[in-house]
Amino acid sequence: MESGANGDSIEKLQGLQITPLDDDDEEEREMVAYEYEDDDEDDGEDEEEQEPVTLGFLEKPKNRWSLLRHLFPSKAGGPPAWLDPINLPTGRSCLCDMCGEPLQFVLQVYAPIIEKESTFHRTLFLFMCPSMACLRRDQHEQWKRPPEKASRSVKVFRCQLPRSNPYYSSEPPKCNGTDKPSGPGVSLCNWCGTWKGDKVCSSCRRAHYCQQKHQVTHWRSGHKVECQKLNLSSPSSDSNLADAGTTSDDTVH
Repeated sequence: MESGANGDSIEKLQGLQITPLDDDDEEEREMVAYEYEDDDEDDGEDEEEQEPVTLGFLEKPKNRWSLLRHLFPSKAGGPPAWLDPINLPTGRSCLCDMCGEPLQFVLQVYAPIIEKESTFHRTLFLFMCPSMACLRRDQHEQWKRPPEKASRSVKVFRCQLPRSNPYYSSEPPKCNGTDKPSGPGVSLCNWCGTWKGDKVCSSCRRAHYCQQKHQVTHWRSGHKVECQKLNLSSPSSDSNLADAGTTSDDTVH
C-alpha cells in the first residue's frame, strides 16, 4: 500500500488495521456505486473474538502518477482516488453521525474479485472523524446492543465496477505514466479534496466546495486573494460579480 503524496504522516497510520468485510450479501449487478458497509446487523454476542488482520504495509510511491485512480491504487493519506469518479457518496453518508462534520479519508484498498463480472474492479474506502470525542462515543455505542440505526464516526465505503465500464479501459494499465482515464470525474472540494464539490464560489465560479464551511475556510486561508486575481484576469468578471448568488448551489462569501 502506498502513502499519499501530500506529506501525511506515515507513522500515524502504521498501526492501523481493518477487520474483514462480509461479502456474502453482495448482489450480482453490472455496476455498484459507493455503498456504506455496516456490520451492526450481527448480534456480536455470539461471535468469537477474531484475530486482527494486517492488510499491508505503507511505503512511499516511486511515482506520483501511480496514485491516480485509473491505476487502481491502494493508498493511505492524501485525497481518495475514487474508483467511480462520478457517483460519489453524498448527503449524511459523508458526515460523522456524531458531530455532523465531514469525514476524513484514511486509506483505500483495491480488492477486486475477478471471479465475478460485477466485481472485476472493487475498492474499499475507509473514512473517520478526526475528533477523538466522536471516536470514543462510537466505541461506546458499539459496546452496547446495536440500535436499529447505528451512529458511526468511522465508515467504510465499497465501490465495484465490471471490466467493461464507462470510466476505464478493459485492458490492463501499462503503468508507465502514459495511462489515461476514459473521461474526467466530478469536481471535488477545493479545500478537502475528498467529497463532491457541488457548490461553487459565487465570485470566480471556479472553486468548488462540498459545504459552506469549507468554502469559508478556503476563502480565509488565501482564496480571497486568488479569487480577486481570477476576476481581474477574466473578461467576464463584471458579469460574474453581478450574477453572484443567483443560483441554488452557490455559496456566499
